[in-house]
Amino acid sequence: MPSSKMRHGWAAIVAGAVGLLSGCAEDEHPPLLADGRARPVEGCEEFSYRSCDVLDHACQAELFQLVACLRGGDARAAELPPVRLLSESEAVAAVLDAATEPAAPLVDGQFEAMAHALELLGLLEPGLLGAESDVLDVMIQSVVALYLPATREVIIIDRGRARADLDANGVLAHEFVHALQDTEHDLSRFDQEPNQDSDRSLAVSAMIEGEATLYQLLLSLAYSGERLDNVDYARLFTSLRGQGDRLALGDASPMVTAPGIFPYTYGARYMGQHWLLGDQPALDQIFERPPQSSLEVMWREGLELPAVQRFLVLPAPLSGYHFLADDVAGAWVLFSKLLELAGDLTAAPALRELVLGWRGDRFWVYQSDDAEAAAALVWRIDWQDAEAAAQFAERYAAELNRADRPHPAGQSVVVDGVSTRVVIAEREADLPAWVLRASDGIP
Repeated sequence: MPSSKMRHGWAAIVAGAVGLLSGCAEDEHPPLLADGRARPVEGCEEFSYRSCDVLDHACQAELFQLVACLRGGDARAAELPPVRLLSESEAVAAVLDAATEPAAPLVDGQFEAMAHALELLGLLEPGLLGAESDVLDVMIQSVVALYLPATREVIIIDRGRARADLDANGVLAHEFVHALQDTEHDLSRFDQEPNQDSDRSLAVSAMIEGEATLYQLLLSLAYSGERLDNVDYARLFTSLRGQGDRLALGDASPMVTAPGIFPYTYGARYMGQHWLLGDQPALDQIFERPPQSSLEVMWREGLELPAVQRFLVLPAPLSGYHFLADDVAGAWVLFSKLLELAGDLTAAPALRELVLGWRGDRFWVYQSDDAEAAAALVWRIDWQDAEAAAQFAERYAAELNRADRPHPAGQSVVVDGVSTRVVIAEREADLPAWVLRASDGIP
């Protein structure tokens, strides 16, 4: 997973760190290969298809060339990117050095205020996050490798022991896909897109990580002796979606964990379906027109994608308040939240169908000007029809009444046609006025 500043939504400041380092976990598994079991991929027969120690340069070179070949490139012409072996602390320092110019620097107290707002919305488990600086230190502990677009290098975490298992080989191959993507498509350009929000960044991440995960899976299948032309891809991609659902089931912080779940499951399914239709050229075309929302990644294959509303009108803050930040939750975060509330994986198909009726959302966060710094939030979600708006309102109201979440003095969930409007005010006396302001957040 690339370490980059691709996310501009404020809630994704933390999600960026989680998504950056999730999915490449340090798992202790024995090698899965036996002599002669691997099955070379047609056109890439020159490689050994044996798991090797990823700390070894020769292993790195072979894996990189094999990945280049799997993607349809000239393996011999592919130039191995710089690879550094670093300790966990050195890797943390390298990631921080590569992010010397964050997209939206935080002022004192802003991170805490943002985290508190997510807790009030039920999109972040209370007390999960302390300081912004803690996130990277925690997540790096479970990482095998990562790619840094800022320096165009791959970093492998060296913990003083060989890593010759198939999992480690697959992770390094995944990072090499990012290096090839960066050479061909310049991953940094996605940082500079206007009107970026957390949901749009999540969709772009699903494209980038989805392709890398796809080739990681193909490599693992070949190493395990599978003929790629005999794989039941429909079943494989359904399994990926199911894995995403299972991870969402127990997730009480979807706004933070989405980048560590969605791109590697639903994103891999999305890119895999396009790969089946046109191999690597079809994936290259997606990089020219990236998905604009998680809804697009989740959408039904073969059906026309509906338009999504962009809420660009800021509801004016009440007197004595100032606007703090805004963001888009998106279809995946809503699905993840509803599934966690349901607590039953069998509810996933019906809830997925519900969120496919999502047509856009945005929430705005405000804070009082006095020392108390009371929070107020306005969240508008539009749907394909009034029934979907009402269904979400009913289910989300259960979130606001949970005993394990912060309970502000004032909260309101109303349905207005195809819109669900959520208003939360820590000062109950201000709630009616904030409810009126919610109607200002029009597309």
